[in-house]
Amino acid sequence: MGCKVTMSLVTERQDGPIGDDWRYVVDAKVFNQGLKGKGTIKVPKHTLSSGVTQEPPGPPEPVSMEAGACGDNVLVRVQVDATEVDWLIHDKGSASMDINIKCPGEGGTPITKETEISVGVRESPGLSGETSVFRLVVRLVAECV
Repeated sequence: MGCKVTMSLVTERQDGPIGDDWRYVVDAKVFNQGLKGKGTIKVPKHTLSSGVTQEPPGPPEPVSMEAGACGDNVLVRVQVDATEVDWLIHDKGSASMDINIKCPGEGGTPITKETEISVGVRESPGLSGETSVFRLVVRLVAECV
C-alpha cells in the first residue's frame, strides 16, 4: 500500500483595483525522500470581482499524486501562477508554499489540511503602481490506499 495526496481548490478571492477577469494555474509536487508525484490544476478565464470569495468555476477536478509509504511525513510544494487578463498586457503574479502533511498508517483515517496561498499581482505596465491580492484556499487530503 502507498500514500496518495489529493489536491483540490476550495475558494478563490481577489482584493484590489486591477480588474476582474482572472485565470490561474496551480502546480504541486510531493516530496518524500525525493520527488514522488506531481499534479496541475488549470482554471480558465472567469470573472472574480474584488472583495468576493467564491468557489472556483467548475469546480475543477482534484488531482491525486503519489506520496510514498503510508505513515510517512511528506512535503507538498504548491505553486500558484495568477493572471488578471487584460486586452494588451496581462497582469501576472506567482507565489509558492511548502506544506507538510502526515500520511496516515495502513487502515488510518485520511488526514485533511487546508491552506491559503496569497499572490500579489501588480498592474502592467507598472506606471500606476496598483496591485491586487489573489487568495486561493487549497485542500490536501493524504490517505493510505
